[in-house]
Amino acid sequence: GVSNKVRNLSVTEITTSSISLNWTEPLGNSSFYRVQWTNGSCTLNKSVLYKTTTISNLTAGESYDIKVTAVAADDQTEGEIPSIEYNGQMDHLL
Repeated sequence: GVSNKVRNLSVTEITTSSISLNWTEPLGNSSFYRVQWTNGSCTLNKSVLYKTTTISNLTAGESYDIKVTAVAADDQTEGEIPSIEYNGQMDHLL
């Protein structure tokens, strides 16, 4: 199968309550992207059509694990899923 792993996941902006991401489309086909962010036991996700998104309403000082998955038309996802940690501070990611 073709990998639906998005590439070059990077952070474009961080505030104390939001994070903005962008990425490059995967080598395989994809129809949309699923962005998931987890804070302890709470997991939220949203679907986006474009190769960028902003996650807001984050809690300052909390740590989040953020994943972006490309989803193909048949709703199958494959391959490793790149993730980013957020804790409200840009320098944490450099």
